[in-house]
Formats: sequence, structure tokens, C-alpha cells
Amino acid sequence: MPEGTTPAGQHRDGYIAVRKNELAEAIAGASGDAAMADVLRLLGALMHHEAHERLEGLKALYDPLDPDAPPARRDSAPAAFERFETALTQALARANYVEIDPDTVQTRRATKQLTGLSIKPSHAGIRRIRFFARGARPEQLEHRSWFGLRREAVAAEVMTDVIVLVGFKSSDEIGREDRRAFASMRRGVRPGAALAKHFRNVASPELVTLHPGAKPSMRPRDQVFLAAPAVATGVPVLLNIWPALTVIFAVLAAYFGAQGVIEESELKRALAAVSGLVAVGAFIMRQRLKYEAQTLRYQKQLAETVYFRNLANNAGVLDSLVGAGEEQDVKEAFVAYHILRTSDRPLVKAEIDNHAETFLKECFGLDVDFEIVDALAKLERLGLVTRDGESWTAIAPAEALAKLDTAWDGLFNFSTRR
Repeated sequence: MPEGTTPAGQHRDGYIAVRKNELAEAIAGASGDAAMADVLRLLGALMHHEAHERLEGLKALYDPLDPDAPPARRDSAPAAFERFETALTQALARANYVEIDPDTVQTRRATKQLTGLSIKPSHAGIRRIRFFARGARPEQLEHRSWFGLRREAVAAEVMTDVIVLVGFKSSDEIGREDRRAFASMRRGVRPGAALAKHFRNVASPELVTLHPGAKPSMRPRDQVFLAAPAVATGVPVLLNIWPALTVIFAVLAAYFGAQGVIEESELKRALAAVSGLVAVGAFIMRQRLKYEAQTLRYQKQLAETVYFRNLANNAGVLDSLVGAGEEQDVKEAFVAYHILRTSDRPLVKAEIDNHAETFLKECFGLDVDFEIVDALAKLERLGLVTRDGESWTAIAPAEALAKLDTAWDGLFNFSTRR
């Protein structure tokens, strides 16, 4: 798995988007060896056990960072988050996720073009936020504007799976200026906690909507629609009542004991001016309510964008992630073993990689950047392949089945511990 971050626009990754059982059936059917199906089934069982052990370790690291953890188990120290972050990144790599460049995530122009929203994420109280994705594919998405009357196709890269990791600062790390923003925007999340969220089918311009501090701002068009009536109505009224303001002040002065006589006509002008001011105030209040209503519509649109794509949160993400990593590990091992078994000669890594990608393309229509290093490492560790210099060979299914059976029996060999 490549290290570092990957910008949007790179469609090819190591994600094998086919069910494990479907892949195993295709390989067993093509091998012509009755033992192949048993080899694949036992290989999958062994790797499932290893994945379970990794899951328990990952949960133990996340437990003190869980927002719902009881006070006695909480740990807000930066070192606790860093340990979990390292383990989670390794699990993501196993599941063929790649990190997305944060600069790409926050491309506001593309976000506004696709969603119609101008979003400004707030980083108040956030220690670190990272985005990971897999299964990127180019698509033409439909965007509607002008009240649905105008439709246009927007080219975007859609991610099959996206995982967001957010680490919050502890109470001691949050500055005074950020405390109020953190309290209002992170309700239900304690300082020092960590969030993990899993989303499905997210276009790259929409990634910024997954930010926990995402906040929609008023579009210029809506600002004009709200401000223009206020200016057109309020300015003429103020110009008409401006000469009467001196009369209002005179009336107020007389009311509080100042000497002088106020004529009836001046009093009527004062009452008319007051009525005009009340009308302007009511109109301004009306426009303010419209502004708040429009803001609520933006927030509702943003919430719907996120809500219907959210698959799992926090500890639930760990279960699905380790399971996904296990699936990818198993499928990579299946394909690499199959390629070596069907070859009439030993193969070097580049040849295995090319044959594996061709097999997945021809059988399942998948354009995959096959992870040959990971696949061979798993098979070599279990003794299913041999290496002579740079060349690799797979042992026969019957021999492989015996090795796997021995490894399975050795998982719980309690008799040797007495």
C-alpha cells in the first residue's frame, strides 16, 4: 500500500470489489483440483482468526477515546490518540484505503458546484482530522439549480467507502477563544475523545460536508434576495420620516419636562414617524426570520447529505473496517495462489502482479492495482509458496491443505501448556 496522501483524480487502487465467496468459487472451478476449494476455505478461516485478534487490539486502543467511555476509563492524552491513530492507519491500509489530501477535500468551488452549498469547516477544538477512501470511480452527477429548472452534468470522482478520523483536543489544549465554538458545534462530544465515521458513495466535492465542523454559509444570490427588499422598502420610508425625527425628539423633551408648546400638527407628524419606524422594524424582523429559515434549510440539506450515507460510527467502524481488511487480505492471497498454481513455471513479482490484474479484469471487469507484496507475504508466512531468488512457486493444493490444517490445529494447542 503506498504511503502518504493521494489527491483526488487517481481512480485506480487496490480495492477488489468482488465477494470473497464468488472469487473462491471462480478460482476453485478454474483450478480443476478438488482440494482447491478446501484450501481456500481453510486459508480464509485462518486469516479470519488473525483478523479477530487485530480487532480486539484495536478496540482496546480506542476504548479510552470513545466519546461514550465512562470517566474511569478515559484518556485524553495526545499519546493515547497517536497510538490508536497508528493502529487504525495500519488497519485501513490492510483494507486498501488510501489517505486523501486535505487540500483536495476542502475545494469549495467544486463543493458549491455540486451541492449548491458554500461550506466553511470550523477546526475549533480539533487536534487532527484525516480522510481515507477506497473504490474511487469517475461518474457524471446531475446538479439542479434555479429551483430545479436547470440541470447540468458535473464530472466527479465518487468514493465507494470513506472513513473520517477526528481527534479532539483535551480541555487543557482548547484555547479560550475556541471553547464557545467547541461547545456549540461539538455537542455530545467530550474534549479528548476521538470519532471514527464510515460513509458510502461520496463524491470528492462532497467530502468537506463530512467534516464535523462543516457549516453552510449564505449564498450571494440568497443574500441579494433577502437584502434587496429591505433596502428598497426601508430607505424610502426612512427618507420620508427623517424630517419628523426632530419632532419626535421635541415631543420626548416635552414629556420629560422641557418647556415649550407642541402643536397638534407636529404631534401628528411625530406619530406618523413612529408608525413608520415600527413598520421598518417589523420588516427588518421579517427579513431576519427569512434569513434564519434559509439557514435552517441549508443545515437540513447538509444533514441529509451526510445522514443517508453514514454506515457506522466509532466502535462500529472498527468492526466493519477489520472485516473489510480481512476480506481484502483473503482475496489477495486467493488470487496470488491461483496465479502461481496455474503457471507452468516460476514467476517473479511483476509477472504475478500483471497476471493477477488481468485475471480480475477478465473474470470480474475490475481495474485493480493488485497488492502483490502483501499477497506473497501472507502466503510465504503460511508456507504455501516457495521462493528461489526472485522467482516464486506455489505448492500443490494437497500439500497446502496439510500445512493449513496443521496451522489451524496449532492455534489452540492447550495440551502443550500443562
